[in-house]
Amino acid sequence: MTCPRATAPEGHSPLPRPTLPASRGPRLPSGPPSSSPRHRCDRARRCRVPGAIAQGAEAKGVGERAGGSDWNQWIREGQGEAALVRRQAEKRDGKQAKIADTLPAWDVSATADVAVVGCGPAGLALAGELGRRGMHVALVGLDSAFVNNYGVWRDEFSDLGLEGVLECVWEDSVCFFGEGQKVQVARGYGRVCRRKLREHLLKGCAGGQVSFHEGLVEKIDADQGEETSMLRCKDGSEVRARLVTLASGAAAGKFLKYEEDAPATVAQTAYGIEAEVDGYEKGFDPKSMLFMDYRRHHTGVWEDTAYTLEAGKHPNAGDGLWGTSKEVPSFLYAMPLLDGTVFLEETCLVANPALPFADLKRRLERRLAALGIRVKHVIDEEWSYIPIGGPLPIRDQAVTAFGAAANLIHPATGYSIARTLREAPAMADAIADAVKSCPLVGQRSDRVWDTLWSQEKRKQAAFHVFGMELLVKLDLASINNFFKTFFRLPEFFWRGFLASKLSSLDLVAFAGGMFVLAPMLTKFQLVSHFFTDQSGRYLVRTYFPKEDEAQGARSG
Repeated sequence: MTCPRATAPEGHSPLPRPTLPASRGPRLPSGPPSSSPRHRCDRARRCRVPGAIAQGAEAKGVGERAGGSDWNQWIREGQGEAALVRRQAEKRDGKQAKIADTLPAWDVSATADVAVVGCGPAGLALAGELGRRGMHVALVGLDSAFVNNYGVWRDEFSDLGLEGVLECVWEDSVCFFGEGQKVQVARGYGRVCRRKLREHLLKGCAGGQVSFHEGLVEKIDADQGEETSMLRCKDGSEVRARLVTLASGAAAGKFLKYEEDAPATVAQTAYGIEAEVDGYEKGFDPKSMLFMDYRRHHTGVWEDTAYTLEAGKHPNAGDGLWGTSKEVPSFLYAMPLLDGTVFLEETCLVANPALPFADLKRRLERRLAALGIRVKHVIDEEWSYIPIGGPLPIRDQAVTAFGAAANLIHPATGYSIARTLREAPAMADAIADAVKSCPLVGQRSDRVWDTLWSQEKRKQAAFHVFGMELLVKLDLASINNFFKTFFRLPEFFWRGFLASKLSSLDLVAFAGGMFVLAPMLTKFQLVSHFFTDQSGRYLVRTYFPKEDEAQGARSG
């Protein structure tokens, strides 16, 4: 494995190294074992929410909508973590080229075939594909760098011809689902080089008819019966286009319309550090990527003793599961780099409400102390906030979307970048065909939405949401049982599920396999969830829609 030495994004001053617990005495939490009580979604969905808050990490190029926002939009914009989400988004990297230095400026007196709002991976990928199809594209957004860490399965990027943008590759990955419960995942994993990926996508834009307009979109004037739409930016500038596509992240949902009677949006949160450390190799193989470590080392374990624990002999009884029935589970995710540098992240796969960054940071500090990993120097911090699940966009609207803005994030995993890059060519084909053949905005957007969210894809999404809502309910013991079963499935199923490649019928077979292999408690939880949770009804309604209901899901 070859990796470059890590450096912090320019203009970002990482906080001092995490304060680890004192080395004397047992490492016990300051509060009860369940320091982060599970808040059930039914209560959360009834909560009164504040007005529109600051835009989320991926909402670069989209401003706030006047007035209040509903619960789903509040989740998309960061909930109570918006300040740290914004801090993550505002990092800079002077080594990444300016878009304005790479692409020509958009002529605001012209009319674009397509205005793509957002300059992240989704926006750049789509703009480049459209440019190669002869579309005149106005790329609208802030001239910002890629600042998030992207971890991907090696084969997925290889299939896209993008293995060259991976800066680190591990030949296999490992998981721990309890003490002594190690699962080897024989699948290569890679860390994306943000600079190389952005350079690659910008090169694709420069090779076509793509121009750049820097601005924060505050309003979109779009009517289905008109021939063009108008973007109005915060600085007073305007961009006219035959079709508008939002690719600026989940917070751009403020400009979209969604289906009704779907489960609410939830969130995945993670707090991570890239740091120089001592002691990582004592318990982990630096040649393997640590994909999921659900062992309960973040509480009740003496410093530097986690490696000595045996199955069934955790200080908090059994495998440390005492008192965890109401605790929101989280796991350690780690990428060993060079010279003792490791990216370490405490991740909550899914929760409603989201597990706060402060809780995740505290768990990471305690976990590292228990593992005997000493942080010498923090190179960078990351606050990862990913809205997942929730209602899908409807067909009957004048604005289209792509990437996270269009709910392409996998509801049960949080993965999106590989799928987004994979679907960009087909999305560009649909947009180019619609712009060339349809005279009105509404006709163009209908055709694009039909391609992006066909009834088949809506079935797949409903299944993923069902799985996501199940994970929200599971405690730590049940999570461990679930994933031990998941990775016992044939590779076709678990790989396909993680990549959003299984058809709706494949997913039914996937569910059957899970049910056959799962322990009795997990079987009961699956059946109970199907018959009692809203996501079960949503799944059935989407798989077997009545004609009027199918039209309703498409038109709102």
